[in-house]
Parts: sequence; structure tokens; C-alpha cells
Amino acid sequence: MSTVKTLLKRADELAQNLSNAWNASSAALTPESRALLRLAFLYKTAREIAENQRALNILSDSDEAKETAIRLIFVGAYKIYRARQAVDLTRR
Repeated sequence: MSTVKTLLKRADELAQNLSNAWNASSAALTPESRALLRLAFLYKTAREIAENQRALNILSDSDEAKETAIRLIFVGAYKIYRARQAVDLTRR
């Protein structure tokens, strides 16, 4: 299992992978995976806002904190989701 530190470094990639999975088969998503996808979208939005503001050198402490917070929340939820999937696979 990946560490939170490793997952934080890969947050953009993980969010994009979830988005791609949703585009490929949105009807097959479970309620838990939909909740994780929502967090991925929230993270991607906060990241985009922060990046745009960084480019203009106007990033506020508040927006930077929002980006960091949702990134941590998303990665924590992703780690739990993957652990539950691994447990479910071992029970089959």
C-alpha cells in the first residue's frame, strides 16, 4: 500500500485517473467511488484556481490553504478506498 506522502505527490495523476474511469463507465460506479470522484473533482478545481492565481502572483493564503486541505482530504479518502478494495478482493 502506498504511503500518504507518495499519494500526495501523485494527487494530480490519481484525480485524473478517476476522472478517466468515470468517463469510461460512469454507470458502473458505486456510491463510494462516486463520493471519491467528487473529491477528485473538488481537488482538481481547487488546484486549477491556485495554479491560475500563482501564474498571476495573486494566490491568497486562503486559496492555498483550500488547495492543500482538499488535496489531503482527497488523498486520505483515496487511500481508504483502495484499502477497502484490496480487502474486498481478498474476500472473493
